[in-house]
Amino acid sequence: MNIDSPEAEELTSNQKRDLLFNVNQSLELSLQKFDNEWWPLVSNIWMGFNFKKKNGDTTTTYTCHLTKCKQSSERKEGVPSNKRRKTKIRPPNLCFAKIKVTRFFQEGKVKIERFPDSPNHMHSLEESDKVKQPQIIRNLVVQEAIKNYRPPAILNAVKEYASEKMDLGTSVKELRLKEVTNIKYKVCGALDAHLIDSTHKTNRYDYRLFTLYIRNGYGCWDVGAHFFVSNEDSDTISEALKIVRRFVRNWKPRYFLQDQSNIEEKSIKLAFPGLINGEQECEVIFCTVHLQRTWMHKIYEVDTRKKMTQAMYKWTRIGVTSTNALESFHSELKRTTSPQHGIIGACHKITTLDQKKREDSDFVSFEFRIKKISVMGVDEEILQEIHKFPFPVQKMLTEEACAVEK
Repeated sequence: MNIDSPEAEELTSNQKRDLLFNVNQSLELSLQKFDNEWWPLVSNIWMGFNFKKKNGDTTTTYTCHLTKCKQSSERKEGVPSNKRRKTKIRPPNLCFAKIKVTRFFQEGKVKIERFPDSPNHMHSLEESDKVKQPQIIRNLVVQEAIKNYRPPAILNAVKEYASEKMDLGTSVKELRLKEVTNIKYKVCGALDAHLIDSTHKTNRYDYRLFTLYIRNGYGCWDVGAHFFVSNEDSDTISEALKIVRRFVRNWKPRYFLQDQSNIEEKSIKLAFPGLINGEQECEVIFCTVHLQRTWMHKIYEVDTRKKMTQAMYKWTRIGVTSTNALESFHSELKRTTSPQHGIIGACHKITTLDQKKREDSDFVSFEFRIKKISVMGVDEEILQEIHKFPFPVQKMLTEEACAVEK
């Protein structure tokens, strides 16, 4: 069957998936259509099993993803149930369907056919979608994740678009929030919040020094950018933020955490207008420490203070609620700078401290990936397995291992 015919153009995504699920007849189509339009629909169904190359053409044998040729490792005996991580083991040999895909590069076409003596699938298409999502759905999640929305909003947007525009409602209904969250983390990393604050008395012109603080993937705060302003007004600060954006075009912050400054809040809104300009919405959150100081002066009832604090932490939900890390940086900077310094002298002191902070971050990331824990009373084989994890995880695992040994 030649799928490049005009009739084949009217096939829906579900019909294409059915043709490549149980291949009852040979299919031929162009390389470009196969790679871009057809295979991403069924990439979760088939996995490579064998590969051959002859005269520049390639032949790949694919087996059903549920075949699972290798047996899963078993749990170690003697571990209490409350110490075990909750996992689900998929049994092997659930399906034995195979197909053969031959790529003819000179002719620019692909031939898909059933492998000799291959049976039909022993399960439905929906069962494959429950195990893994096709690449076309994952690509949609990546496109939405780049916009840096919350995972629930990404999930709803992808489900709506895939169902209404792509006829993939049966497939996308198996998409779970956990998978969307993992994809978003890979795309955007852990930089959910940025700190912004200013300080004075770092130069003889009394220019205010603004600092942007970011958090890397290892949880360490690091300097993102600095800028001096002669006038601390919203227009000047917003223009400085726009200049920073020109150097980092992919910078799309989701949250800004700041003290109680209306000028900074307005400048952030001017620099990051959000949906008005078709961009990711950027929210401004006030530092909880500064808010609590205000409440101390205006709210005297202890119970009322507690309720306000609980409501405040519940609303933020980003894991960072204070600008203390940035204020500590500015305090350390003031110990090395002087109000008598010029701009160049102040910049030298700032870059020196920046380098020190960056070295601290590099050391933490080095320990996170390289450092290995040593502990008495744990079997050597278990310790070798523990060393495969990052150092903070090694600490937790050794505590669990010691508890089991006792």
